[in-house]
Amino acid sequence: MAFLNPRNNAHRFMIFAAVTCAGTIALAAVSARAQSSVDAVSGLRLKAIVTVETDVVRLGDLIEGAGSQSAVAVFSAPQPGTSGMISAARIIGAAKENGMGMIETNGLSSIAVRRLGRRITTEEISRAITTALINEHQLPRDTELEFNSGQMEATVESAATDPVLVRHLSYNGGSGRFEATFVVPGSRAMELNPGKIVGNVADIVRVPVLTKAVLKGDVITASDISIERRRRSDMGSDVFIDMSKLLGNAARRPLPRGLVVREADIQRLDAVERNANVTMVFEQPGLQLSMRGKATQSGAIGDVIQVQNINSKKMVEATVTGPGRVVVTGVVLPQKTARNGTTNNN
Repeated sequence: MAFLNPRNNAHRFMIFAAVTCAGTIALAAVSARAQSSVDAVSGLRLKAIVTVETDVVRLGDLIEGAGSQSAVAVFSAPQPGTSGMISAARIIGAAKENGMGMIETNGLSSIAVRRLGRRITTEEISRAITTALINEHQLPRDTELEFNSGQMEATVESAATDPVLVRHLSYNGGSGRFEATFVVPGSRAMELNPGKIVGNVADIVRVPVLTKAVLKGDVITASDISIERRRRSDMGSDVFIDMSKLLGNAARRPLPRGLVVREADIQRLDAVERNANVTMVFEQPGLQLSMRGKATQSGAIGDVIQVQNINSKKMVEATVTGPGRVVVTGVVLPQKTARNGTTNNN
């Protein structure tokens, strides 16, 4: 009987173990190359930047190489014009549920999804409400609005390109207050949540404004003035509204172009001096008479002063209308009697 040499057996075992280990390493390398080959073929990767236009997010929006699964909706999109975050784990889970394989995350733990939108400006909303007020309540075409509260702007789906539509409008002609509800046709977001706004129709006045700079002491004439529309709420109580009351007065200080003139900006110049002779004009519908008078007071244009009729010596009130000229109203004019043809003067 032959006996096995133990040293020879150990040597044989070491050779077998080495061969077995090498085979395992070779198989692992082949498996890794095969997996890498599968990943390269699938090409599934998370996108770093995602932008959508509709109200859902699809697999194709999130994953490169989604193929036939691209159109599958998996998440709700943010509101128009806003962004939201989705974790990579949720995206991978949704992909697996729809039969997709391994996905390369590119090191991303979450991705931002931005939804496009169309911005509706305050000007667009104001224009729509103004048009509705003009059409429904016969307001002037130069009507202006002041918004007090509510939704001054809005963002809708980018596909909603129609103009703003006023759906409901109430208006109080006494106070000028209005309430309006508006939407954008085709916008699901605004159908679910219409815009609401409250405001007032602006009280507009026409005021004289300087068309050029005026030096201190210069007399303001019609050529220095233009009439512009301004909101009454922007005007003080001392602003000149009536241009005729401004003309003929002198600048108290240098006044810049574009200024809305206030009483403190000017100094009144007397157009009639005390004890000076003046031309008195009596006016009644269809009739005008002139005669001589004497001013017992000085006065600027627009002032009411006492004037004496030189012929009758009677005192009357008259409005200064220009240098040496006054207008008397509301008095009995000289008339001839039917009997003797004489004239009765005041």
